[in-house]
Amino acid sequence: MSMRIDVVIPFYNEQDCARQILQRLIAELDQLQDVTCSYYLVDDGSADRTSAILDEMMMADSRIQVIHLWGNHGHQKALVAGLDQCHGDAVLMLDGDGQHPADVAADLVRKLIEHPEIAVIQTIRRGSQGGRFKDWASRFYYQAVNFLLKGQKLMGSASDFRIIRRDVLNLLKRYPDRYRNLRVLLSSLPLPTIYVEFTVPDRIAGKSKYSWPKMIQLACDGLFAFSSLPLRLSLLLMFGTGAFGISYSLYGLFVYFQGSVVSGWTSIIALTSLLFCGVFAVLAIYGEYIKRIYEDVRQHPVYTLRPSAGEGSSNNRYRPEETESGVSSKSV
Repeated sequence: MSMRIDVVIPFYNEQDCARQILQRLIAELDQLQDVTCSYYLVDDGSADRTSAILDEMMMADSRIQVIHLWGNHGHQKALVAGLDQCHGDAVLMLDGDGQHPADVAADLVRKLIEHPEIAVIQTIRRGSQGGRFKDWASRFYYQAVNFLLKGQKLMGSASDFRIIRRDVLNLLKRYPDRYRNLRVLLSSLPLPTIYVEFTVPDRIAGKSKYSWPKMIQLACDGLFAFSSLPLRLSLLLMFGTGAFGISYSLYGLFVYFQGSVVSGWTSIIALTSLLFCGVFAVLAIYGEYIKRIYEDVRQHPVYTLRPSAGEGSSNNRYRPEETESGVSSKSV
């Protein structure tokens, strides 16, 4: 039986390489047996001729559809716009800058066919990601995310170059976050995953569109959309200032009885420390209420379930089951 693969590629100001990237990718995927591909190309508000080039490609190949966005919405939202159009058995995601090789994309499809029990095949970059400082910042961020989101391991060199099954796509659509970070979302789910390493080639043309402000925004979206721990910072500050206030008050009393202190100094220090403790206590209470509002508004599934022993023995393919109040996610 033929497998239907939907390919989603966001583009932003890639007029110098868009056509070449697509031609390489289509040539590689056409060599796969029993695979039918559809291509969803997302123009993320390009200001150059990218939009016209994609339309020309669509007119020449009926398998290609172009999705035009008004204005630049960002890489993650452009991906989501493409995912919303997909109806195939699996979805292949890659960037439109030529740094996700076409031959590796074909390998991802082959591995998905070879491993029916696997839900996600995620690529891992080898080597530097664009400079020593950027590598250090990336490692720090992913360590912070792994600390805040207990029970998961987000690979610091992971990219948005991956293939997922249709069942996973259906599961992703149950997470209606306005601010998306697919890397963090997928790593937070208990999905059977294979990691494939690849070497990032040089760009065919142009330069990276991921400026530092966009990278910081993406980092914030991934952090605050999946963890409420920052809301509890006031609780930690309350305990910290409380302990400091009590300790410093005891020290102030000790100095006072030694007779080597300015009159009124001890009471000012003690009252100030305890008042700050009270302020942070109130903020901590607010934070707990806001946390519950935040958890309810984002409407994530209530839980995910693993199958019991022996379940699915007649069919080892990964398949999550939706329930009324959550998503049951099978893991092998």
